[in-house]
Amino acid sequence: MALRDGCSERPENSCRRIDILRVVKSPLKLILCLALPCALAGTACAQTFGNTAAVVNGHRVSLKQLQAEIPIIKASQTGQTLSAEEATRQALIAAIENELFLEVAKQRKIVPTKAAIDKRLQDLRAQFQDEATFQQQVKAAGYTMSTLRSDFLFNNLITQSLQTQLAPAVTAEQVQAVYTAQREQFRQVMVEHILFAVSASKTEAQALKQANDALAQLKAGADFAALAKKLSDDPGSKANGGKIDQWLTVSDPNLDQAFAAAAWAAPIGKVTGPVKSSFGYHIIVTLKKRIQPLSEVEATIRQTLENQVGTRAITDFVTALVKKATIVVNPRYGDWNAETQSIVAHQFFRPAPGSSATETPTPQLSVPLPTTSP
Repeated sequence: MALRDGCSERPENSCRRIDILRVVKSPLKLILCLALPCALAGTACAQTFGNTAAVVNGHRVSLKQLQAEIPIIKASQTGQTLSAEEATRQALIAAIENELFLEVAKQRKIVPTKAAIDKRLQDLRAQFQDEATFQQQVKAAGYTMSTLRSDFLFNNLITQSLQTQLAPAVTAEQVQAVYTAQREQFRQVMVEHILFAVSASKTEAQALKQANDALAQLKAGADFAALAKKLSDDPGSKANGGKIDQWLTVSDPNLDQAFAAAAWAAPIGKVTGPVKSSFGYHIIVTLKKRIQPLSEVEATIRQTLENQVGTRAITDFVTALVKKATIVVNPRYGDWNAETQSIVAHQFFRPAPGSSATETPTPQLSVPLPTTSP
């Protein structure tokens, strides 16, 4: 879901309810704008909407809100190219959902405070190695620092609160069922190894020869730890005689899977190799194997289940929310289709000469824009 301006960070009057009659000025013009089936009605209606992209349960969605969503929509379409018209429609749907989301958040009194948003922003920044990388990723996602606060962080906090209210609790039986069904995901090994790395100064053939030579020495009775300290190219374990002093999870995507599979398959205490990995060749001794106990992974399983259940609850909630809403779209962008919850082409709309369906229309009425958050 795209994200929205936060009422906690803008003037109180910017969140007030906007009567549709204030926008179209008279009941007669409202009827003409929404129902008159003629080509000129579309153009007149778009002009009457002025700076309003849509009206949701009596609340305006401004052109400014719509335009803030467009770069976010475009950035999210990895490997796809949307037309300007389709990107605008998707952005408007996001802005409509945002307005409904905000309405529910205010009704349930869960509108995030500035302090909560500041804290979440600080946590998000901490996930990046430096400020430059953080800023780069913000821009790549289609956000400005302002919309990151008022959209992404604001909605993220509301979503968490709604998930707590809407999602059923995860039971111990559900956690146990996942653990039992996915036991292979919790396989772990503790190993010692000697790495002969392929590098600019050592070819694959040279690394393999060194590994075979070391294997021969070990079979002849050489001490593994002493040989590892002398020959290994792994700086993390070399000084420790090749031993990695932690459990390695076989399914960990950060662990070379050829190395992991060989370590799990090897008999305890038996020298195995050479094993080829993305780093080079290894001589491996598996010291211990185990299935990680439930007590160590219960919290992780529970969190994963809560996220899954919460996501389903939020998706169902928003779908029902949109279905019940009264939504009127500026015909410049199309018509709201309540059945498909989408925006379709407006049958009678004809852009004014020299304009297009996606460019910003000239305001015809003086309707104040909402103030966006800093």
